[in-house]
This record gives sequence, structure tokens and C-alpha cells, in this order.
Amino acid sequence: MKTYDILGISIKDHSVREALHLTREYLSYNSPSVVYFLTKDELLAASDSEEYRTFIEEEADVTMIATSDIFKAANVEEKGRAREIDRNLYLKGLLRLLSRERRRIYLLTQTAAHMSDLKNLLGTFESALQIAGACETADISAAEDVTNDINTVTPYVVFAVLTGKEGVDFISTAKKFMNARVVVMLQPEMLKVREDGSVKQGFMARLSGRLFKRVAGRYR
Repeated sequence: MKTYDILGISIKDHSVREALHLTREYLSYNSPSVVYFLTKDELLAASDSEEYRTFIEEEADVTMIATSDIFKAANVEEKGRAREIDRNLYLKGLLRLLSRERRRIYLLTQTAAHMSDLKNLLGTFESALQIAGACETADISAAEDVTNDINTVTPYVVFAVLTGKEGVDFISTAKKFMNARVVVMLQPEMLKVREDGSVKQGFMARLSGRLFKRVAGRYR
């Protein structure tokens, strides 16, 4: 594990091998551990919120960098690690592990579009997953109802696409009562992938990457 300071936030970065080893351990725990994918937007939001920053630095058990342009903003030269990130190798490895071991999973999103994209994403990586349940709700603040639905199927892993601080607040509250082993928090921009698993980067994404690098540079 290495630690980087980006936008004043201390980020723990695990290699794919380290992260998968930890996740396998978490699958044997009785309370949920959180794997949290970090994007530029999440980091920018966290830089203005002490509560958000605390979640990233202390509450998330594993933080995974979603796109390697975050590395560029921190002036980190880790070509091997950048390739792991851009090819989504952690997510590929996790889905193969869950499929091989026949682990039940649950899908949670806030919109129908995100649910459809999430199912497509999982199918891109692995088609033999056991999806035990799914919930699409705009009112993610109803933590008790969502948690009860999850607990009826007792999944090993919950894949959640929840936006911004609202999603972080939900997980912070719900994980205390959730009958699952791991919660993987994905971001909406991770849902559009190519066949090799890499995230599609359009013009606006590339532009936001350059702007993010400028903003991050001001913190150094």
C-alpha cells in the first residue's frame, strides 16, 4: 500500500493484488467492509467537506483510484499501477472471484439508467454471477427500507452506485445494520466501459482531467 496526498486528502492506494487479498479476508467477516472507488468529482467534493474527507481517509476500508489521471494530478509516475487502474483489473479480479466461489451479490442504484448500466458492466466482466437481489430507489435516505431489502437475501457483496455525499451518508449509516460482507461503492462515470474493461474517456472527461490537474496543483 502507498499513500498519496491529493487535494489535501490522504489517499491509501492498494495494488490489485493487495486489494483482492484484503477483499477475500473481508468476505469472512460478519460486518460489512467498504471498498470505495475514487473519481475526480469525489475528490473535489471531499476537499470541501470534512465529513466526506473523514469517510475517505478513515471509514473506507479500501480506497481504489478509478482513473489514472488522478495519479497524473499528483505527479505520480507508476506506469504499472496506472495500467491496473485503466484496465479495471481489481474489478475484473473481484467478479471472477465471486463467480468462482458462487457468492451472492446485490445491486443498488438511484436510477433505472444506472441499474441498467451496472448490469451491463457486470456482464462485461463476468456472466456467471449470482445476483440475489436489486434495488433502484431515488430516495436513498430511506436507509432502513433499503437495508431490510438487502438483508432478506443476505448477499456477500453489495455493488452500489450512489452519488456524492448522499451516497456516503447512506453507507455510513446503513452498513451498521447491513447483513453483507463487502460493499463496493462504484461511481456513475465508471459504468461506461469498453470490451477490455477500460472506462470510456470522451472529450469532456479528458477536459475535466486537465482542469482537475490544475486544481490539484494548487494544493502542493
